[in-house]
Amino acid sequence: MSSDLSVAQILANLEKQMASYKEKEAFHAKQEALHREQRAANAAELEAVSKLYEAFKATAEGAATAAARTLAAAPPPQPAPPPAPVTPLGPHLLVTRLVGALPQGETYTASKVAEEVNRRYSRELKKPLDRPTASVCLRRLVADGTVRLVKKGTAHIQAVYTKA
Repeated sequence: MSSDLSVAQILANLEKQMASYKEKEAFHAKQEALHREQRAANAAELEAVSKLYEAFKATAEGAATAAARTLAAAPPPQPAPPPAPVTPLGPHLLVTRLVGALPQGETYTASKVAEEVNRRYSRELKKPLDRPTASVCLRRLVADGTVRLVKKGTAHIQAVYTKA
């Protein structure tokens, strides 16, 4: 402890501390009164909400019971049948279907046919149709008489076809 302080300084410090504690005590007394009032208000609100809750719960249980009786009388909905699996079709059938859908007089090559079959019927193909396979399918359609050869192809130039 410091002995350098005079009696007057010690008394002044103690008076300051006493004043500070009196202010804090008064502040907390006000807070206590405020908190008591808030607690009473919250208790009243809790009681009102509890009554509403119980009344609503009783009504909701009655409504749920009535709805359950109505639902029991209605037949249960039938589950939707699962979607039919997509069966992959052969490329010749898809090329034939495409050629049948194309307008009369339009010309096309094997690459255009392969591109259009892949675009229109991608879900029905196991793998994308390539140009050589489309060319074979078109040559078979020429042999059937469904398609007519407009211009013969070479190793580097594709043949041109149209509907017969």
